[in-house]
Amino acid sequence: MKTYNPYYQQRTEGVINNALSELTRIMALRVDLRLPPDYPDSPDDSKVITRFFDSLKAKLRYDTVRKASRWGRNLNNPLYYIWVREYGEINNRRHYHLVLFVNKDIYHSPGVYNGENNLASFIQQAWCSATGLRYPAYSRLVHFPEHGVVYLDRNSPELPAQLAALKQRTDYLAKDHTKPYHDGFRSFGTSR
Repeated sequence: MKTYNPYYQQRTEGVINNALSELTRIMALRVDLRLPPDYPDSPDDSKVITRFFDSLKAKLRYDTVRKASRWGRNLNNPLYYIWVREYGEINNRRHYHLVLFVNKDIYHSPGVYNGENNLASFIQQAWCSATGLRYPAYSRLVHFPEHGVVYLDRNSPELPAQLAALKQRTDYLAKDHTKPYHDGFRSFGTSR
């Protein structure tokens, strides 16, 4: 039987509520970030996830300004997120699971995974930047799970069903199994 961390679930609900209070329509996207086998798995690089989010935020800010100019209107595109750090059961490799929340009026989908200038490529570029690896050679280290997109519309009568579908994805991040709780480093984080 799977057990879930109630603190993670509570914080996740808080992030979702914050995102819904600011954005009417949201695309929630599940993403997995892996490290290559030859990447040094040292605790000294616990900041890789911080570098990833710093890079992704910068890319989204730039893209939002570009789209606002092209579309001739003001755009609001805050990035909300949840991340967990885990170790694989078989290979014992560190990896990250995320849910990203973006304005659906700007990003309706991740885009073509091997394309350019779309959300998927920005995520891949940010991960390569954070790890110091070349893009696009290492873009395969970013995985977009099947059925990883959930749309939320706070004005829709379908919002409860949308939130239930999202909870299925976010509970995966809250599972206790494979979390390194006692290694001295954070295994969970969210946007503020």
